[in-house]
Amino acid sequence: MESKGNSEPSPKVVKSLTWIIPMVIIGLIFLLKNIENPVTDVLFYIVCAGVIISVLFSIIKEKKAKSK
Repeated sequence: MESKGNSEPSPKVVKSLTWIIPMVIIGLIFLLKNIENPVTDVLFYIVCAGVIISVLFSIIKEKKAKSK
């Protein structure tokens, strides 16, 4: 019997998390944005750029996987 510790998560779960996690992060940053602080302004732009890049990479990866 194999241990389930090394099993990969299902693609449906990964796809859901790819969209849910960035939305939650952006929501938190928008809440922090209401606090007038230069650090939260910088964090907002850094996190938004990172989220956009990660979503774009996941879309590109998904399209490449479907084309094979």
